[in-house]
Amino acid sequence: MENLRLPRLISDGMVLQRDKKAHIWGYDKPGRDVTVSFRDKEYKTVADTEGFFEVWLDPAPFGGPFAMKVYDDFGESVLVEDILIGEVWLCSGQSNMELPMNRVKDMFPEDIKNCECPGIRTFKIKEDVDFNGPLDEPETGEWKKPSSDNILDFSALGYYFARELNGMTGIPVGFIDASLGGSKIHCWMSSKMLEGYDDKLKEAERYADDTFRESVLKDNTDRPEAWHKALDEKDAGRVGRWESADTDDSEWDRILLPGFLRETPIGNFLGCVYFRKTFDVPKGLAGKEARLWLGTLVDSDNTYINGTLVGTTDYQYPPRKYGIPAGLLKEGKNNITVRLKSEYYLEFMPGQVSGARFTPGKEYKIFNDEYTIDLAGEWKYKVGAHADCEAPRQDFVSWKPMGLYNAMTAPCHKYVIGGVNWYQGESDCEEREEYTDLFKRMVKGYREAWNDDGLKFYIVQLPNFTIDNNPDSDAWTGMREILRKIPESISGCDSIVSIDLGEDNDLHPQNKKDMGRRLALLAAHDVCGQDVVCHGPSIKKFMCVKKNDMAEITLNMSDTGEGLIVMGANGKGGDKKVTDFFVVDDHGNKFKAAVDVAKDKLILKVEGLEHSVREIRYCYSQTNSGALIYNSMGLPMSPGRYLI
Repeated sequence: MENLRLPRLISDGMVLQRDKKAHIWGYDKPGRDVTVSFRDKEYKTVADTEGFFEVWLDPAPFGGPFAMKVYDDFGESVLVEDILIGEVWLCSGQSNMELPMNRVKDMFPEDIKNCECPGIRTFKIKEDVDFNGPLDEPETGEWKKPSSDNILDFSALGYYFARELNGMTGIPVGFIDASLGGSKIHCWMSSKMLEGYDDKLKEAERYADDTFRESVLKDNTDRPEAWHKALDEKDAGRVGRWESADTDDSEWDRILLPGFLRETPIGNFLGCVYFRKTFDVPKGLAGKEARLWLGTLVDSDNTYINGTLVGTTDYQYPPRKYGIPAGLLKEGKNNITVRLKSEYYLEFMPGQVSGARFTPGKEYKIFNDEYTIDLAGEWKYKVGAHADCEAPRQDFVSWKPMGLYNAMTAPCHKYVIGGVNWYQGESDCEEREEYTDLFKRMVKGYREAWNDDGLKFYIVQLPNFTIDNNPDSDAWTGMREILRKIPESISGCDSIVSIDLGEDNDLHPQNKKDMGRRLALLAAHDVCGQDVVCHGPSIKKFMCVKKNDMAEITLNMSDTGEGLIVMGANGKGGDKKVTDFFVVDDHGNKFKAAVDVAKDKLILKVEGLEHSVREIRYCYSQTNSGALIYNSMGLPMSPGRYLI
């Protein structure tokens, strides 16, 4: 039996952090002499009484590929090949960091076709939790290079960050993906980082009990299954096979889709509803494979073409993109049936106000390369069954304090990295008051764990998003502002703007490419020494002049490049009119400002301003209403509340 073993992170295809001492460790029989041979140098050590050994490699510039041989005095050896030296980053957070390339492939098809890049590697940390303490190393995983076989599994944001940074600098980039949808910041923090937050520590202690945790997991399965079973058993549509091609729907009610069910005669409904539409297929499309897009649906669906099931999704977030097999579509009249379950009245996550829907603003169509059939418009519907209550809320164990940190982040601490990319905050909007303190504690704790006081932290500010937000709430906007301001109080921390990269009707925007580029610009400038502009315009000087009842406020801007430009974004501001500036006086009165844009300054004109200006608000809302301000490099001004 071989005794010499290396952890999964130290394996073929790994990327070692450039210009820092790289940590190599492993396990062997206690007392054995171990040698690590790398780049024409040998590093010797001895396995301790627990069998652990480690060496620190000399700092090295970027390059590769290299090979490393680890061997002991009993003749055992491990060869690690295809090693690169470059930038290594941890990419962490919730679903928008986890979101795979599979979800953005239709926006960036050429990137999927041309994904291979020898200078990019990723290591995916499998979802896991532990409430009893940090794990020593990842229990699964391997370093992967992007290829046609695996690119759809890569974190989209991680991939585009790596690709853009590699393209800008020529430096190899490896990213460790430790992320999970729905997770809060406390999930990614240790017990030490959470000291003083007794409620969070007590909650983690509860879930450390194996019996209790297993009972929760069992309830998470059994209770929803019972709810769905009860609904299915009384569903008249299942008995009557309403999805069948020959179902008589002549007496069904009519409805216009897409739209919110609460705004139709269906109302604020719980249960299942069948939606049907008849459509014509031209001769050239009949019998051929096709694609079906149904935007996003809330909550779950089973979808049929001519009575044949073509797709099913069991929760609200994934886009409904189903394949229609050859031979199913026929020339002339065809029908589509969607069995939609509405499981919650208005709220699945805290703060939501949406309810069941065919999401407006999405594409609803059947198509191939030659033909497109628009499915928006009039449909028919019939209620299959009413539910007696909402579906049971699951108690997501993975979202509890400390669990993800112990099982997914801590196992990476021995592996030297250059920085952290962080896209998280959506799940903390309703409890954002403590977020800044938690984030500071997390940064301090990570820097201690990686023994690097200068470890970089880059934050993705929350993008535009409205559809699930209460329009009267500032939770989303306030969270974005917190993320913007955090770098002001933490050295080595920065953020990127994404107000122009979101989708008002989707929590998971697809344009991770430009987000990745903006993160890469920060790293290229700060870490790699590139002479690039990495920020959008910002206010550097303020001057207010009052003329009668009109106040003219001049904002001198920095980081403008060759000059400020105005562009529409998110389908708004096509007339290049900037409408998202407000001025707040020291009495708390808010005034809308007209805006003139010059090369390196903004001139705000406000009527009725009598008192001193306290703050300038720019795009301080869930989304923009007009055009946005950019510099000549295409980087946007950050939304925010700017105190004067």
